[in-house]
Amino acid sequence: MTIWYTSTGNVDVDKIFLFLLPIVFSCLAIFSTGDVAFFGCALVVALVIYELLTFKDRNVYGLNGLKILSMPSIIFFSFTVFIAVPAVYIASVGYGETKYYFYGSILLFYLFYPIGLLTANAFWRIDKVQIEKLHHGGFRSSPADGIAYELVLVFFSMAILTVLLYLVRVEEIPLFVMLKNPYAYMILWTLREKSMKLLEVSFIEKYLFAWLREAIFPMGIVASLFLSMQYKERRYWMLFFLFFLLGVFNNSLTVAKAPVAALFLSLIGCYFLKKGKVEIKFIIGGIVLVFSFPYLVYYFSSNPFFRRPTFILNLIFSRVFIVPAEVLYQYFDIFPSKHEFLFGRSSHLFAWLYEDGVFNVANYVAKVWWGDPSTTGFANANYLGYFWADFGLLGVICSTFFIGFFINIMYQKLLLAADYSKNVVYVTVCSGMLMNLSFGFASSNFTSILLTSGLLLVFGGIIVYLQLFWMKKTPQGHEFEFVVDGKR
Repeated sequence: MTIWYTSTGNVDVDKIFLFLLPIVFSCLAIFSTGDVAFFGCALVVALVIYELLTFKDRNVYGLNGLKILSMPSIIFFSFTVFIAVPAVYIASVGYGETKYYFYGSILLFYLFYPIGLLTANAFWRIDKVQIEKLHHGGFRSSPADGIAYELVLVFFSMAILTVLLYLVRVEEIPLFVMLKNPYAYMILWTLREKSMKLLEVSFIEKYLFAWLREAIFPMGIVASLFLSMQYKERRYWMLFFLFFLLGVFNNSLTVAKAPVAALFLSLIGCYFLKKGKVEIKFIIGGIVLVFSFPYLVYYFSSNPFFRRPTFILNLIFSRVFIVPAEVLYQYFDIFPSKHEFLFGRSSHLFAWLYEDGVFNVANYVAKVWWGDPSTTGFANANYLGYFWADFGLLGVICSTFFIGFFINIMYQKLLLAADYSKNVVYVTVCSGMLMNLSFGFASSNFTSILLTSGLLLVFGGIIVYLQLFWMKKTPQGHEFEFVVDGKR
C-alpha cells in the first residue's frame, strides 16, 4: 500500500501515527475512566493538532524527522515520551486546579511549539527537496573534513588541560571515593554536589567544565569517529579512541549518570545516521550501552541491601519516565499557591532588576517538595516549570513559541552549513547534541541547555562557519569549491 510510504519509498511514520491516534482515542474513551481518560484523550487531540499543523513538513518536524535526527523532531518526540505521556498519570493523581494548569501547559506545547517552528520557517526556510535527499543520502566526505580534524585536535588538547584543571580544583573526586570505599553510598550524593553545583571556582571555569562535559566531548568523539569511518586512517582512529577514553574518564568523575550516557548516546546517534534504519539488535545494544553507567552508579550509590537488578532497573525506569513529569508538577503546585510568581527572578536575564538578585527556584522547589529547608539539592525540571514559576501562563506560551522559533533557525543554519548532507558538520552536531535535546530537554530548563550545556555555543559556531566557510557548487553541480573570505 503506497499510501503508507513517502514519495521516495520510505515508510511514512507520521501517516501511520495519524491513522492510529483516533484508535487510541477510542480505546482511552471506552476502556479508561475518570481523569486518565480525560487527560489521555486530551493528549491524543493535541498530538493530532501538532501532526496536522506540521504535516506538510513532517520530514523535518514530525516523526519522519527522527530518521535524520532532525532537531525539531527530537524535541517533539522527547517531550511526548518523557513529559506528556507520563503526565497523564501524574495529573490524574493530582488535585485541585494545579493538575489542570499543569496539564494544560503541557498541551499548549503542541500548539505554540509548531507555531514557533512554522513562523521561523517563513523567514528562514528549510528546503523540502533537499531534505528528501538528506533522508536517503549516506555519509559524505567534504572539504570541511580537514578543518574538522584540526579542530578536533585543538579541542582534544584543550580537553586535556581542562580535565587537569578540574582535578586540581576538586578536593575529593566522587568516582575515586566510590571505587575505594564500598560504603561510600552514604556520602556519595554530597560529594557529587560539591564536585558540581557547589564547586567554588569562577563562573568561567564552571562553564568551561560544563561545556567540556556536555558539548565538547560528545561532539569531538563523534567528529573523530566520522572521520575514522570515512577515511579508515590510523591517525583518525587513534584520535577517536583517545578522545573517547578521556571523555569517559572525565564524564564519570562526578558519578553523575547523564554525562557518560550522553557519550554513548552520541555514538548511537552517529551509527544510526550511518545505517539509516533501526534494527532490533541495535535498539537492545543501544539501551544496554546508554544505561550501563547509570546502572553501576545506582548500584554503588545505594544501600547494599537494595543492590538487586530489579530494584535498580525500577529506579532507572522511574528516573527516566516518571520523575521529569513529577518534578514539573511540583512547580505548578508551589507557584503561585505557596509562593508568588517570580516575574523573572529565576533567570540572570531579569534578576538584575531585583534587589535580592537571582532566586534559586530549583533549590527552593527541592526544599518545599522534600520538606528539607537545609538541602542543597536541585529539583531541576523541564522549561515549562521555570517559565510558569516566573510568569505563569504567559511565560509558558512565550517560551514554547521561542523554543520552536529558535530551534528551527538553528536547524536551518545547520542544514546550510552541512549543504543538506550527512557530512561531518551535520553528523557531529546532531549526534553530539542528542542528549541535550532529548533527555536533557525533558529535565532541564531550556536556558540551561542554551548556556550551560553549550547549545548556544554550538549555534554560534555554526554561524561563524557560515560566515567564514561555505560550500559553493560548480556549474556541473557535482564538485564543490571551498570559499574562504570570498576567495577560493
